[in-house]
Amino acid sequence: MNVFSNLRTYLSVAFILLFLASCASQTKIASQKPVEKETKASRDVILNSAEAALQEANIEWQKNNDINQRNNLLLGAAQHFQTGRECRRTDIIIANIESFLEDPLQQQYSLLLKAECALIQHYASGLSAELVKTPIDTMISWLTPITENQFLARKEVVIAHLAALHERWDLAANVLSQQLSADSPLNKSTEHILWQWFLKSSKDAQNTMGSNSVFMRPYLALANILEDESLTDSSRQQAIGFWRLQHPTHPLSIDLPNGVTGYLAQSLNDVRNIAVLLPLSGRVQVQGDAIKQGIMTAYFAKLENINANDPGQAIPNIRFLDTGSDNDAFVSPAITPESLMRYDIVIGPLLREHVSLVKDFNLPDSMLVYLNRLSTEAPMTESAKSTSDTSAKVYFALAPEDEATQLANLMKKKGIRTPIIISNGSSLSRRMIDTFNQQWIALNGLDEIKLPKIVTFSDNKGLRIGITAALDVLQSQRRISQMTSLTTETVHSVTRNRRDVDAFVVFALPQQVELLNPIIEASISLFTERTIPVFATSYSYQHQLNNNSIRDLRNLVFVDMPFLMPAQRDSALALQVDDIWNNPPSSFLRLFAFGYDAFQFSEKMQQLAYFSHTDLKGLSGKLTVNDQRQVTRSLPSAVIQNDSITQADGF
Repeated sequence: MNVFSNLRTYLSVAFILLFLASCASQTKIASQKPVEKETKASRDVILNSAEAALQEANIEWQKNNDINQRNNLLLGAAQHFQTGRECRRTDIIIANIESFLEDPLQQQYSLLLKAECALIQHYASGLSAELVKTPIDTMISWLTPITENQFLARKEVVIAHLAALHERWDLAANVLSQQLSADSPLNKSTEHILWQWFLKSSKDAQNTMGSNSVFMRPYLALANILEDESLTDSSRQQAIGFWRLQHPTHPLSIDLPNGVTGYLAQSLNDVRNIAVLLPLSGRVQVQGDAIKQGIMTAYFAKLENINANDPGQAIPNIRFLDTGSDNDAFVSPAITPESLMRYDIVIGPLLREHVSLVKDFNLPDSMLVYLNRLSTEAPMTESAKSTSDTSAKVYFALAPEDEATQLANLMKKKGIRTPIIISNGSSLSRRMIDTFNQQWIALNGLDEIKLPKIVTFSDNKGLRIGITAALDVLQSQRRISQMTSLTTETVHSVTRNRRDVDAFVVFALPQQVELLNPIIEASISLFTERTIPVFATSYSYQHQLNNNSIRDLRNLVFVDMPFLMPAQRDSALALQVDDIWNNPPSSFLRLFAFGYDAFQFSEKMQQLAYFSHTDLKGLSGKLTVNDQRQVTRSLPSAVIQNDSITQADGF
């Protein structure tokens, strides 16, 4: 090795030691406590394993000038830092010695450490898989050269996690199930990670894994118990207990998933009495009545099913209690902690202020399906979810924020990058804009994309000016005017618009949205045949459209509940509702579907609340429960084109 190479490698070690030592010293200074008198012991420097390895690498390098020994010691230090979850220091070491690694074993070790640290740092960031800082393909290229037996188990664990980031849940579960004992920094709570990946796999994949692996067979058996809709809550608890007796030494049985632990801790009784708290008088009586009709329809459907299929089953009693519309009080005198304790299920109330009042009743043995959310509701961790609250209180609401989030997800999936937001300025519109922007940042990252420009209008003229300004059409018109003023000859010109805008997002009323397309079409340059889609939530859509409305709304992509989608408009239930209530407006149908699902949900709430992978395919959406005990609705999307409404994805 020549003198120049020796100098480079020495400076490399010196730089690593200097930089990492400065990082360590800064940490120590920040946490150092003042002492009145310095003792000899306080001057002693205690090195951790990583720092000791760095110091040894420096000493050995100066003594023996052995680059392989130096690299081994530095890689050992990098491993120690990784074990201590200080991957930034691991990356610094590897970046400075990578070009000097000549031993294939050392090269493979450094690649493995880099890949593992990339995943550790990604998980620590809390970002979605789309925003993984180190591209997945890059990590795969790091893993490809690793062939040494001592690294293969750890390599397989990384492959499992990369498969999960690609949502290849079956592959991820299969690979991880064979490496649960691997000495990998990613193998933390492996049985629970494997359980989550298993549940996210398709049912066919789950059955295949259960058939091919003795170890995975209990996973399949437990999943089937949790998802079996024929079981009552009490019988499901018994089935889980029997499953544990069958598999006493299985890791999943020894350390049950949090949701299963929480479910087993519940005192679950057969549902005999149901109380429904709704505003059946006052300013929001209309909304309360629509929800009541949905609940009653679902209740009678249950009675019909019992009479047809299980006549011996007990029929639950249902009682409606009027909360009224006063934020600070209830109309019905029966809405008290003592009275509500007699019910097995309480559905409601609807108003947020009433939810807060009932929440203070502290009903430990009741199952509560609130019909609104509390804005101050703090996130609940999985551990808290299973231990802190013995009552399955769930918040079910037609939250516009959920639709704004889903709209952002849909647009990201369709490759939209530079949308313009159009808002009518209402408070509801502002709530959806805030949520949309938060999700847009989460999906794209501020480093990759700017927040969308917002156009706010109050009348037709303001809407036209706002859109033409956002598309830079006004600037084009000014340039044309300037050119015209510079010559006496006739100037033939056509305005141009921005070419980077690929979508509009509208948060406005249906009649306002119908004005958008003509304005957008008039603002688009004649030099392009490209159409710009308009995305909207249910706030901007009503299902009773005439031919003129359909024409004015062409290229509109929107999300709404299944009950208002074309696929369900001809269902027996929808036709019955239209006939009884004389073709009611969309607002009534949404509240009706909400009430119908609230009753359906109340019968499965324990299962849905504690087993996050289960869902209810209802009239108002596919319903699941998140860690905040909020019901989230997954909605289908549709597009208006060719004089018709076409559902854009399955449900």
